[in-house]
Amino acid sequence: MPSYQTELFPDDDFYRSTDNSGLELLPEGKASPFVKWAGGKRSIIPIINEFLPASIETYHEPFVGGGAVFFAFEDRIKTATLADLNEELVLAYRAILQQTDEVIVALGKHAVNHNTKGYYIKVRDKQNPKDPVGIAARFMYLNKTCYNGLYRVNKSGKFNVPQGKYKNPKICDPVNLKNVAKVLEKATIHIGQFDETILPKSGDFVYCDPPYDGTFAGYQAQGFGDTDQERLKETVDGWTKQNVSVMVSNSDTSLIRKLYKDYHIHSITAYRHISSNGETRGEKSEVLITNYEHRKASKSSR
Repeated sequence: MPSYQTELFPDDDFYRSTDNSGLELLPEGKASPFVKWAGGKRSIIPIINEFLPASIETYHEPFVGGGAVFFAFEDRIKTATLADLNEELVLAYRAILQQTDEVIVALGKHAVNHNTKGYYIKVRDKQNPKDPVGIAARFMYLNKTCYNGLYRVNKSGKFNVPQGKYKNPKICDPVNLKNVAKVLEKATIHIGQFDETILPKSGDFVYCDPPYDGTFAGYQAQGFGDTDQERLKETVDGWTKQNVSVMVSNSDTSLIRKLYKDYHIHSITAYRHISSNGETRGEKSEVLITNYEHRKASKSSR
């Protein structure tokens, strides 16, 4: 079976270009993910582009994570619904949208204090701030400075990742945060389960990037198991009956192929930069699943 493979882009640099000074610059006005996220889609954006519907007016993403797909194609999207079960992540999205300057100031303070001995542990282990800006800034600071950019919580829902060994982490990027805020003006952002927050109508497009079958699912205390994968498939069935275009990313496993055997299954190769286990990083076989034909249907299977 033919498979797709993309050129490998360093995770933090996918959206970036370089001027003659050698400094990395974001394209003017272009927003990129403001957090690192395990399973982020930056490296396979060119492949996803091949499988997207010809036009997208209303976009839904129930597992938004870092939002790489949304930010990459936001110029095609008129309105969007973004959701995630990670409350701190969603609060960060909302704070950037509603209180951009305050978030930048709070992150700047973390950046100034970062090299103070014990500062990371102090921020990680203290009780969460109560105000949205404080929550967002703490969340983003820990994401940019923790080991391997990994977001992981224990069974009590407490973030427990040790500090990373970065010489000069980019904790605050005011230009990108302002770009992100502008793009988010077209979106509504929700906290909750995929089958509760996403209510698409006929003609809409839904992109699902759930925790992958058989891989790291520590983004939330309750995890994401086989029954969740099955529930997602049943939800996709319902959307399909409503004439909603759906794309799902997942591992290339027997469970996923069995669940979606009546859909179009496209084999791809992706590169993973973030993992709790260093041996699991690198090129991985994945699938993109669609409920519609695409312009390169000869390279798909059913």
